[in-house]
Amino acid sequence: MKLHNTTIALGIGVATAAGLWLLKVNKDLVVGSTAVVVGAGLMISLKDKNDVNLKARNYEYFFNRAQDKYELGNYKEAILDYNKALKLSPTEICLVYSMRGNAKRNLGDFDGAISDQNKALDFDPLYTDGYFNRGIAKFKKGDFDGAIQDYSQVLQINPKDSDAFFNRANVKKEIADMKGACEDWREAADLGDNDATKFLSENCQ
Repeated sequence: MKLHNTTIALGIGVATAAGLWLLKVNKDLVVGSTAVVVGAGLMISLKDKNDVNLKARNYEYFFNRAQDKYELGNYKEAILDYNKALKLSPTEICLVYSMRGNAKRNLGDFDGAISDQNKALDFDPLYTDGYFNRGIAKFKKGDFDGAIQDYSQVLQINPKDSDAFFNRANVKKEIADMKGACEDWREAADLGDNDATKFLSENCQ
C-alpha cells in the first residue's frame, strides 16, 4: 500500500508574529490620564499576543518533535507529542489527528487509528488524507469494503490521486476482483504511477 506525503504545517506562529506591528503606539497621542488607560490596554494586548505567540511556538515545537519521532519509528513517543500539540493548536487539528492516527496504525492499534481519522474528518469532511489514511487502517484491519469506500471518497474529491487508485486496486485484488483491480491500476498508470504500470503488466491482460 502506498502512503500519502502529508504536508507538514508549521502552525500559526508566522501569522501571529506578522500581526504584532498593530501594537505600535504613537506616544505623542498619549496625554494625561489617558496614558494610564492606553498603557494598561497595551500591556494586556501585549500579554495576549505574547501568550498566543508562545502557544504557537510550543505547538510547532511539539508537532515537529512528534514528526521527527514518527520518522524514526518511535511511534509511542510521537503520540505523546501529538497529544501535546493537539492541546495547543486551534488550526491544524486535522493534520495532527491524522498523523497521530498513522502512529497508532503503525503500532497495530487499527481501531485507534480509525478513530483519529474520524476526528480529523469531523473537522473537515473534505480532508482527503483522512479518508486515505483511514483506508489503510481499514485494509490492515481486514475491512476491505470499508477501505474501498474510503479510497473511492478520496477519488471523488480528487479524481487524479494516483495513490488512491493504486491502493484501491490492491484492495480489490485482495477480494479477488481482478477486473476492478486492473481498471484501477490502469487509471493509476495513466496518471504516471510506475508501480501501477508494473502491476498492470504482471496481473492484467
